[in-house]
Amino acid sequence: METIKYQVYERIELNDFILELISEEIPAKMQTAAMRQLESLTLKKVGENGLIVQRMMPFVTPMRLGIILENISTKVNENIKEIRGPRLGAPEIAVEGFLKKNKITRSELQEKKTEKGDFYFYSIKVNAQSLSKILSRIFTEIIQEFNWPKSMYWGDNYSLRWVRPLRGIMAVLFQNKTRERVQLTVRDIESDIVTRAHQVMHPEFFEFESIDDYREKMLKGKVILQPSDRKKRVLEDGKKQAEARGFYLVEDDKLLDEIVGLTEFPVPILGEIPKELLSIPEEVIITSMREHQKFLSLRSNANGKVEGFLVIADLITYDEQKTILYGNMRVLNSRLRDAIFFYQNDLNLVKINGMRSWNDKLKSVRFHEKFGSQYDRVERIVKIAVLLARKFDLDKEDVKKAAILIKADLVSNLVSEFPSLQGIMGAHYAEVEGYEKLVSDAIKDHYLPVGSNDVVPNQPLSIVLALSDKIDYLTCLWKIGIRPTGNKDPFALRRASLGIIRIILENKLDVDMDYLIHLTQVDFDISDLQLFLKERIINYLTEKNYQKKVVEAVVKQCKLDFLPMLPQVIAEVTEFISSESGIRFLAVYKRVSNLLSSNKEFVGFKKKFSQERATEEDKTLYKHLTSIKEQVEESLQDKDFKKALLVLGSMIDPVNQFLDNVQVNCKDKELQNLRYYFLSQISETTHSVVVFSEFDKK
Repeated sequence: METIKYQVYERIELNDFILELISEEIPAKMQTAAMRQLESLTLKKVGENGLIVQRMMPFVTPMRLGIILENISTKVNENIKEIRGPRLGAPEIAVEGFLKKNKITRSELQEKKTEKGDFYFYSIKVNAQSLSKILSRIFTEIIQEFNWPKSMYWGDNYSLRWVRPLRGIMAVLFQNKTRERVQLTVRDIESDIVTRAHQVMHPEFFEFESIDDYREKMLKGKVILQPSDRKKRVLEDGKKQAEARGFYLVEDDKLLDEIVGLTEFPVPILGEIPKELLSIPEEVIITSMREHQKFLSLRSNANGKVEGFLVIADLITYDEQKTILYGNMRVLNSRLRDAIFFYQNDLNLVKINGMRSWNDKLKSVRFHEKFGSQYDRVERIVKIAVLLARKFDLDKEDVKKAAILIKADLVSNLVSEFPSLQGIMGAHYAEVEGYEKLVSDAIKDHYLPVGSNDVVPNQPLSIVLALSDKIDYLTCLWKIGIRPTGNKDPFALRRASLGIIRIILENKLDVDMDYLIHLTQVDFDISDLQLFLKERIINYLTEKNYQKKVVEAVVKQCKLDFLPMLPQVIAEVTEFISSESGIRFLAVYKRVSNLLSSNKEFVGFKKKFSQERATEEDKTLYKHLTSIKEQVEESLQDKDFKKALLVLGSMIDPVNQFLDNVQVNCKDKELQNLRYYFLSQISETTHSVVVFSEFDKK
């Protein structure tokens, strides 16, 4: 058996290292995660190899992923390994075998005491590797272990796995005022000591003498390594140009992050939209520019309307980017003319035939092969919404009128071209047709919330349609076996369930989630769906900074009809377990649980109370437990958790007195069974309020 007993330390002069993995374009949405993964893997590996790094700076651009390690110090000079041999007094043949295996003589053996006895040991010095070799091993392993959400297999035998074809590796160590290439080989790609900056503006390769020299030459070569610095450049330069021309920037962080991931040296260029193309709703203009051309929208200071844009180029041209702007303007003009054509066609149809004329076309739009078309789905949503409307005192006909229209715009020309405008254009067309604002708002808002930061609908009609849409979607797919697995949720069931939870909680609605499920009239066992919804509730409340153990203890026991009052219940339980009474109760609960866990056959044990066998202590406890159980059940029926917790607190003294004065594990088996029955009843009554066992988990 080999063990490293001790290490000899000697500080070596500080060193710097840089790694750069040059590839074809890395998808923008993967870049930040890749940079963080490289940082975490490097941090882990340098620690495992006895290195200390004063500063670590990962970076990523569309064409390169890398990391800079500054002031690396290695203390490990040599290891001394001890190899344990046979026990003292072992047969001579065993000792001879150990000597032969390690090619040593008896004089090199040492006798040492261990916890397991006295053994022969052999010590051997193992010289440490050079820093260059350590770094080579570290980053070879990192490249092999690196995990991309999606990757390509390529190379001569398709054996290299990377997000896009890897074209080069630069790995340089600056040590003792010298520059050294760190040997890295990935399939047939050898690491180099040179690199290049922007592939169009500065395609030539260059050498560098230090980390600072590398950064300086990269910037001169039109490459900004850090995404945050590229973002800052876009915002500062873009806002400066906008202000000079009478505009201000429309905030769009998601698009901005994507643009940063598409450029190594972003160059904002301002353009203005021709007046004749501003006749369509501005949501269409913004969507067309964002989705098709990655433009940032600009509003006019004069009227607040979207009349300009920023196109972010990755190139500085001799004509100050005029050619780039001209080319993008031509494309934008064509896109917006198409959008105007689609919009006018939709308007004409709405004005002549109304939005309901689109509903028949929904019959040809599939929702799911096992649940028919979007037309069928709308019919289900209408039925659910009409039933749910009773909870909100809404007029049945008003709800039906709005529910019929919520998916109508899916077959409109404009939404067919821009799917992200569904709901938005439906609301616009409803206003054009003359529907009340409540109806148009409900059509738009029934998709909310889409993301975790979105607001939830707050008008009764919008709430009814949103809940009806989401519960139909969730139950239909759940019935046919579609489930989220791990981090995969292709049908966004987690998002749908979280939407329902947020709408109920944030509007403080008295709506039972079980009631919602039953409104769908989808016939299946809902127990696993209930568990799934409870998991979502736990995740949501934990993210809201409630104590996780308290959340789990409460939610696991509560029925789904308690959802609207869960924050209040969690606050009451938190207060209870922090109080003197709560601390004493937890001690009693643990005492009871320990007895039950030592005799698991009695957990859930049912026993008729027998006056003949029972002692006075048994009779007294039985009387208390009967009263406490009735009071707890009554409190829960009234959804009065605070009272239920106070009732639980009242069992502290009776239970303690009972356990202090009787022997639970007595010789009389009948009496022993009876007393374990009491303990089981205490546990069940307690868990009917809160699963207190969650507080014992680490």
